[in-house]
Amino acid sequence: MKIFLLFLTICFAFANAQLYYDKHGECRGTYKDSLDHATLVKFAEKIRGPILVKKSVEGVKPTKSLKKIKRTLNVSRDTLDKENWFEVEKNEIVKICADQKVLAWETSLSSNIKNDSCLAIQAPTLIGVESINIYFPDADSSFKLNLAVGMKYLNFKNEEVLLGYNEYDSSLGFDSSYDLEFDPERLVSVTGTYLVDKYPVTNCEFLQLLQKEIPEKNTFSKSHYKRKLEEWIIRKKRWKENEKCMVHDTAVTTSYLYQSMMYANARSIREGLKPYYVFSETEADESAVLGGRHSKAISYIIGYHDFTEHEKKFITVKVDSSSDGYRLLYYDEWMMFARGGDKKNKAPWGDSSATFKEASKHAKFKSMNRDFFHSEKEMELSEPVGQLQPNGYGLYDIFGLVSEQVLLENSRCLTTPLGFFCFNFNFPYCLKGGTYYVTETRSIDNSHMPYWKYFNYGSFEYGYPGIADGFRLVRNIGNNAKWSEAKSDKE
Repeated sequence: MKIFLLFLTICFAFANAQLYYDKHGECRGTYKDSLDHATLVKFAEKIRGPILVKKSVEGVKPTKSLKKIKRTLNVSRDTLDKENWFEVEKNEIVKICADQKVLAWETSLSSNIKNDSCLAIQAPTLIGVESINIYFPDADSSFKLNLAVGMKYLNFKNEEVLLGYNEYDSSLGFDSSYDLEFDPERLVSVTGTYLVDKYPVTNCEFLQLLQKEIPEKNTFSKSHYKRKLEEWIIRKKRWKENEKCMVHDTAVTTSYLYQSMMYANARSIREGLKPYYVFSETEADESAVLGGRHSKAISYIIGYHDFTEHEKKFITVKVDSSSDGYRLLYYDEWMMFARGGDKKNKAPWGDSSATFKEASKHAKFKSMNRDFFHSEKEMELSEPVGQLQPNGYGLYDIFGLVSEQVLLENSRCLTTPLGFFCFNFNFPYCLKGGTYYVTETRSIDNSHMPYWKYFNYGSFEYGYPGIADGFRLVRNIGNNAKWSEAKSDKE
């Protein structure tokens, strides 16, 4: 008993120390330096079983038991020399089992040893990447397992995808706010590895990383910005630090482009990655796309809208091409991910002959056959994410629920059957995927709520500097993806 109490005292003596546990969940020692293989073997022999090595993380307590295991992830020793990725949901409890006896597991997650080859873990409450190191008795070094929490791991190898949109459908009419994009269809081949959010970013995730940026009092003078900030202040008051972010939380609907980029950088920093966006002040008085995506000097001028009122209305954003961090989707990427391998339809529900009921199986639309305005006291909240079926790539809520901010790679002008058309009027981004509130039947004036049939792979809304909405993030694993032309079967 004295020896056990001594170990227990040691285990909580060093705030930044690493701890090791036996298969019963009892702390058996503390160390500050990394453990070599020989030391691990001695520890395993001493406690007669595998070791759980845990990094001390503030707020995370040792876990002796994890119940309600949903599924088992099987790991083959023969494939561990390659990069291994597993997709898990936030807070999900899973069991990881190797096909042979394990010497030690190393992780900072809530976890406990189940037997000689299996470990139960609980995924973190925030979207992101976590890693687990596995040590085997006959190997001098560890093998790494990567967990994509709330994200899809998509490894494309000459994946043929359809970009653009089919011809303009005159039966839908012409609407200035929800116009169809004149972007010719084209098949391309993509090779690259992506991590992309399965759902739009939720309010809980946004607050976990940016709540310190939100002031206690609202200092905005203009009513539009004042109301948006007031909603974030209310959410912050309701939010509790370290609160669990549930999978099916409401999606962010009131983030300006600059705030979305701030969140992307904050998520990169939290994982020790290099931020993708670099901000600097500018004297410019309008938004713009400067350079192309493949240019070393790609940058944007966007609205300077965060949680504080600034004298300067615009800010410059430069892309760090050496970044390994999170970012917003580019236009062609959104089209690729949204289609989910679909190379036939105009929209996930088919074509314009589909019914509203059929479309509602694929997109979270709310029918409002009257003009709808939020009152000053009513927050703009979406329904929870992930209620409908995912698309072919396993991504949810691509249409309806919330419009997604999508960056443009350059400013494009096209010659179309209707004349010379400049896409998005040089705004740095547009909104894709439509919106939550729609009219079920077509009316003369859809300026506040669009007719649901306007939404398809080609539809967009102008991303002017003062508009706020939702978004999801993506990250390249390794080198950036390579795009090349692909020939259709007809050619």
